Amino acid sequence: MRTTRPLFVVGVGLTTAAVLGFGTSVSVAVPAASGNSNPAAGHVMVDGHRVVAGSTIGEWGKTKDGELFSFTYEAGKAKPAAPVASASCSVYISDVSFHGAGAGAWFQWETSQACSGSFGSQSLQTQMWRSSWSGPRGYNNWHSSKRTTNSFIDYGWSTDCHDGGGTYTYYPVMQGYASGIGWGPKTRSNNDLRKGCGTRSPNP
Repeated sequence: MRTTRPLFVVGVGLTTAAVLGFGTSVSVAVPAASGNSNPAAGHVMVDGHRVVAGSTIGEWGKTKDGELFSFTYEAGKAKPAAPVASASCSVYISDVSFHGAGAGAWFQWETSQACSGSFGSQSLQTQMWRSSWSGPRGYNNWHSSKRTTNSFIDYGWSTDCHDGGGTYTYYPVMQGYASGIGWGPKTRSNNDLRKGCGTRSPNP
């Protein structure tokens, strides 16, 4: 009989600035200028929060003229010049990691979003995707955070592996939302994992 972990998808919202480097403990990060190095090896500061150097950061928003914009850049490198915005958000998704073995294996990742300017509330959603002959498909359902008026949110997620169900390539994606702007573009993790976890998570 297959045993499953009691917690298969979890979102833990943090109301304070938090460490975004995956696999580290959550703690308050000292604000710093975007792109400045952090003493922790392999991490840099982006919008006052610590992220893994080289990670893709997505930024999107609405200009004062009502035009939508979005772009991505690499953490630790120069941020592209952005238009003057009435509201904007930046999103980060960590690399996906794999834990356990057999019937007790699972994927784990983290998502965060920081918004500023004229927005009312924000939230984010995430989903694990897998490869298929016809293109990416959802491995589990979309899962959403609660809406909040906080300027920064950070959530950890996990989903179980259907061990022995076939080998595919897996990676998580995320999408942010802010009232007054709408939905941002989908952003995926920088890495993916080739695992024998089947076509669908046992706990979608």
